[in-house]
Amino acid sequence: MHSPASAVVLRGGRVVDPLRQLDTIADVVVVDGRVTAIGRHVGDRVTDAHPRADIVDCTGLLVTPGFIDLHVHVMEGLGDFCVGADDVGVEMGVPVVVDGGTSGVSTFDLARTAVIDHPHTRTKVLAFMDPNQLYLATRDFICHRLHLANDPANLDPEALAASMARNADVVVGLKARACHVGDPDHSPFLAAAQHAAGSKPVMVHLGRFPHTPVITPKALLRDLRGGDIITHAFRGAGGMLDETGKAIPEFRDAVDRGVVLDIGHSGTDFRFREARRLFDQGYLPDTISTDLNIFNIGGPVFSFAENMTKMLALGLDVVDVIAMATSNAARAIGKLDELGSLDVGRSAEISVTRLRSDGPFPVSDGHETAVAEQAFEPIGCVRGGVWYEARTLPTFATVGKTWGPAADDSDW
Repeated sequence: MHSPASAVVLRGGRVVDPLRQLDTIADVVVVDGRVTAIGRHVGDRVTDAHPRADIVDCTGLLVTPGFIDLHVHVMEGLGDFCVGADDVGVEMGVPVVVDGGTSGVSTFDLARTAVIDHPHTRTKVLAFMDPNQLYLATRDFICHRLHLANDPANLDPEALAASMARNADVVVGLKARACHVGDPDHSPFLAAAQHAAGSKPVMVHLGRFPHTPVITPKALLRDLRGGDIITHAFRGAGGMLDETGKAIPEFRDAVDRGVVLDIGHSGTDFRFREARRLFDQGYLPDTISTDLNIFNIGGPVFSFAENMTKMLALGLDVVDVIAMATSNAARAIGKLDELGSLDVGRSAEISVTRLRSDGPFPVSDGHETAVAEQAFEPIGCVRGGVWYEARTLPTFATVGKTWGPAADDSDW
């Protein structure tokens, strides 16, 4: 549900903004799509000027900058394993999602019309574009099966640059599948993406694909620039650890350069065991995306909130997890000037959640079960100044489904 009111008052919640080091009980006032006031009882004055203001009682709830899921697949109707933007966006209490390279250059304008700019899309949708002319992320990996994903003739630098310029307001970077054409230490597709991206990040998929070879993990790590993003950074077969369980030098060097570590959960691309090993060595995720698609929305991923709860199960602090979901994500996509904080004057993208303490709450990575003592439960969000209630979401605790380990040759 959403409200047509010109003003929204989120009353009496625990307002947490890690970027501003704000953690206080306060009202948050939104008028005409922008945050206009934050403070105790500031909402009391709004109803005089806006008698139809939507008042949301946030007593006992967390009020934070809007969550940003920076890896989903939501170009529904284009990529056949995509989910609806609103299904994983505002209906999950997430006002901003970023499509993770579902579309290449030739189809991006269509994707923009069909999803990003569609009048029925309520969620703010941004995107990483695939640098290939023809690319669609599909359930049967057709662009890999037809070897389009590793054909240098599928790269058109001029068309790529023109599309990025035309869509600069929504394309936050490029998503490169680091395929090679004979040299396992060099990917022309990663190189083309980095050249075209300029100061914007390139997100890379850590892992293999069917039908098309990719460069080695060590080569991939060596080639990443500061600000580039490794999604699936904590996967079980990622090659980030040596045989003793220690982070390999190339991984350590990449982190030192400022490469961003993203969860990118998906179905088989996040493992508690790998995460614990890296966490214990001081390598925490910068961002905690889901990679939600039709294969994992029914488990083990379920939702962005479930991903956040998994971080609690691994021992991370509540405020740190909120930072990963908000300011860290905004910084990673170069949008910290407009997203990731509750500053007065900013566009009103706000998430409201209940931090439940009536656990324990079992969670699953698709292979192993862990337990959190607290859990994030989405209540709703403000997107562009409009309040949306979250729907009731399934969780591992309510579904109780288990998954077996992925086969050794199925790590994509």
